[in-house]
Amino acid sequence: MPISILSLPISDLQYALNCMEIDELIAFSLCSKRTKTLVKDAKIPIEPIHAQIYQNYIILKIRSSNLREAEDESYSLFIYVDFSNPWIELDRKNGMEVWRKEGFTQSDFIAHFLNVFNISMIHALSIENIEKPFLDTVKQIIPKFNKLKISSDCSNDVAKMAFSNLSPIATKEVAVHQNLFDNENDFSKFLTRNLECAFFIDYENSLELLLNDLLVANIDTLYIINTKITEKELNRFLKLWMKGSHRFYRPKYIKLSLEKKTEHEEVFRGIKCDIGNHERRLKRADGKELLISILLTYVIFEFQ
Repeated sequence: MPISILSLPISDLQYALNCMEIDELIAFSLCSKRTKTLVKDAKIPIEPIHAQIYQNYIILKIRSSNLREAEDESYSLFIYVDFSNPWIELDRKNGMEVWRKEGFTQSDFIAHFLNVFNISMIHALSIENIEKPFLDTVKQIIPKFNKLKISSDCSNDVAKMAFSNLSPIATKEVAVHQNLFDNENDFSKFLTRNLECAFFIDYENSLELLLNDLLVANIDTLYIINTKITEKELNRFLKLWMKGSHRFYRPKYIKLSLEKKTEHEEVFRGIKCDIGNHERRLKRADGKELLISILLTYVIFEFQ
């Protein structure tokens, strides 16, 4: 004789929830307000949720924090969210299923997933490729996330628009695997964004960096991979920093990966500093310090 799961004692109900797969928990939570609360209160641990954007849809990847399951990709649940339709599709182990809930939009479904698993926001949003008109739709469906990745598969126009529209709502990190900068684009306007951490990466085309780009940077932690800047420009930057021309300077850490080996002597020409193994320390009159490490093609600035 069937027994209603909701009639079970609390301890048995908790055990039943702990035995459910991620898709079963989501299905159960969508049944009613009570089942939603039960799943939320069960505090089932899951890995951070990742979202990938392809053309006109989002793929969400949700998986358990159970050690065995977390290491096996087959335990991941993939949920497809179409920009044009209010339902979702789940790639369950027995095939694809379409789920609908009256009154639910795409953003309602995503908000529900975050709520029942006690997560404040999507961990990582990856733009693999997308049609430009849908970028605003992404922002509406996922209004905030920790990390943004703009893939090298994006067109240059899409990459620029994605950076402009979505980087302000990435709370921790932005990684751009695309050269956003050409003769018509000023690198500095991308570096003035108020960001915690940013990576600019293009292994095919080097990013040309100028003195002014470093001076106006407004990013706490900045990585620029495959770039070129002259020793003379680096030397001028250090001299201006020593003079205290920019008393409020936002960056705390800058790492440059250069095309070619950097000559120490040219970078530090005319500058007094304390010398260590692979680093030099500059001390300013106002007490601020700058540690510079130069290792072959890497230049690292640590502002203290």
